[in-house]
Amino acid sequence: MNVTQTADVAAKRGAQDAGKYFRYMADFVEFTAADADAIKHSAPIIEKHLPEIVSKFYAHLLRYPPTRKFFLKKDGAIDQEYVELRMRHLTNFWIRTAQAVYDDDYARYVDYVGRAHTSHGADPRIYIAERYVIGQVGFIQHAIMQVLMQDLHTVDEDLGHRAIDAWDKLLMVILEMLSRAYNTERETETFEALTQVDVNQVEQLAAEAFALEHDKAKPVAMRAVIVARADEIPEGERKLVQIGDLSIGVFYHRGKWIAIRNWCLHRGGPVATGCLEGDTLTCPWHGFEYAIDDGHLLVDPSAKLDLYAVAIRDGQIEIQVPDVQAAPKEIGANEFRPRDVPPGKIKRVRVNGANVAVYNVGGTFFATQDECTHAGGPLSESDLAENVVTCALHGSQFDVTTGAVARGPAQKSLMTYRVVVAGDVARVEQKTSS
Repeated sequence: MNVTQTADVAAKRGAQDAGKYFRYMADFVEFTAADADAIKHSAPIIEKHLPEIVSKFYAHLLRYPPTRKFFLKKDGAIDQEYVELRMRHLTNFWIRTAQAVYDDDYARYVDYVGRAHTSHGADPRIYIAERYVIGQVGFIQHAIMQVLMQDLHTVDEDLGHRAIDAWDKLLMVILEMLSRAYNTERETETFEALTQVDVNQVEQLAAEAFALEHDKAKPVAMRAVIVARADEIPEGERKLVQIGDLSIGVFYHRGKWIAIRNWCLHRGGPVATGCLEGDTLTCPWHGFEYAIDDGHLLVDPSAKLDLYAVAIRDGQIEIQVPDVQAAPKEIGANEFRPRDVPPGKIKRVRVNGANVAVYNVGGTFFATQDECTHAGGPLSESDLAENVVTCALHGSQFDVTTGAVARGPAQKSLMTYRVVVAGDVARVEQKTSS
């Protein structure tokens, strides 16, 4: 493996020597097995306060323009869906950290997180100056110290002291692991004015993110849906199916049926369309890699794609999906409720079996084919600024009111569709131009 390939693997999975480096630094700060045990015993307290900690953490990030910019859509509004996704990752990380299993997988994940903030990460568009990473760790460290003192001071003072000391040492190691990726990279500070943040909104997102991560093993009401004939998907092949707003990739791999949500944990990329080599599925957007059998992220086995149970009945492929994900029964696949698509938002519907993106431009609805004409990126999962949608895959831009190309690399215009609003239901009809 050459240097470039090694760097690419490290960006997606963490450095191979991360475990060795973690143990070396842990030994340096005298982090012991007794410290790990104290952290494990403090885990219930940390989990209890995680929604509050994550909420305050992201409210802090959203106040400062240099960190806020990574959570904004093209029109400058906060991308709530992406903020919640990042909150889930942060929640997952601290739940995992509190379990006190600091093996090679954990160390590689911390190394990967450090790289993700730099030009060495999987997404070169993201760069967060090292000073903010240091500040973020300091913020979490202070928050953890506060909740441990608050909950243990009068209940178990000895555990409180041991846990605070242990977390302090561990966070020093984590900070060094995160800083390791920066080398000599620097970014000049501009000292922009702080931004007002809707704290209640952030708190709600943090509570939802915590519930999704902490309670993801709880049973959910499901329903069975027939999606295709079994003979439509031969060995080694797949088919994308759409159930309401839910896009699913159905694979027949090594004699086993697998149904995976077509939504990468990184930035919502179309992971089910990615390259499948051996048992590794790679998202086409930024190269994040997953195990096809159970959907876990290779760099973090505790983070997994949503999988759905599959059964073959009378030659038909039947999958179990959450009932809440199903399209409302009272409207058709080509219909939507205008109230569900506020200005600046995009929704995907189906017209004659094809995916169509619906856009709200200043209160008026427009619709185009969902697939970008350059490389098929899903426009319904991209950014809309006024009347221009920017494909999340390669940055092609289109005027959604006409379908015309506004910026390459795409060269072909989008097919457009007619949107008819009738009361509280709107429908999308067959294309009117191309």
